[in-house]
Amino acid sequence: MRARIFLALVGRSAAQMRYVALASLALTFLLQLVLVGQAVSIQASQSFASVANLIPSFIGRGLGNDALLLASFKGTVILGYFHPLPAVLIPAVAMYAATAPAYEVESGLVDLILSRSLPRALVLTRSLTVALLYAAAAAGVMALGTGAGVFLFDAARDDMPAAGLVARLLFHAFAVTCCFSGFGLLAGAWASRWTNAFVTGVLTAVAAYLVDFLSLGWPVFRWAAYLSPYRYYHAFAIASGTAREARDYAVLFSAAALFTVAAYWQFARRDL
Repeated sequence: MRARIFLALVGRSAAQMRYVALASLALTFLLQLVLVGQAVSIQASQSFASVANLIPSFIGRGLGNDALLLASFKGTVILGYFHPLPAVLIPAVAMYAATAPAYEVESGLVDLILSRSLPRALVLTRSLTVALLYAAAAAGVMALGTGAGVFLFDAARDDMPAAGLVARLLFHAFAVTCCFSGFGLLAGAWASRWTNAFVTGVLTAVAAYLVDFLSLGWPVFRWAAYLSPYRYYHAFAIASGTAREARDYAVLFSAAALFTVAAYWQFARRDL
């Protein structure tokens, strides 16, 4: 009985966000497709040497030897997994799902849900499940976009990133989204208005990305960057083998777990 109710709640939440989710997945797919096509075009014109001259000096200094990957076929494809569009959009949509409890409290819908003598925790578990399912779907769609680009533009003959590297990049992206999903769940468990919870989550993601990016050239931001989840996902460092991946996974999933536990604690004690 409880399992059926839980699945019904998951289905209802997924249906409510279907347009947002599908639109974001379509944009993510197209970005990967376009970047593969762009890489093939640049390779055909032998223009990667010119691309290297366009890299800003502060990015070159910040990335070090990894900056050379930016001006390569593999680096152009890899950029799609760390581009600002999917890096911020995917966590934002995941937080759209994770902050749903705030909307249900604000609208009074939570009283109807819990009228069946269900545990409060089920409301949060539903939202977290939908957020993580979306994160997994986004990772799959990115892989499909790259695969479609390889097929359409005959890119298999070029220096495509290995399947193992792509899988590690996608798992890092998933870990970042898990971290923000936990944060969104905490915001949704704390806030009285859904708008406040969702906007807080999105602005936090944007600020975290900007701080990590600016830390490449401004030393003053480097300490603050350690608070950003994006600090623990640098695609080019992963590609070059210089990333400390085990540490990065540990930090991202530990932060996600901490936010999630705090969300359950807060929702259990708040006045509904």
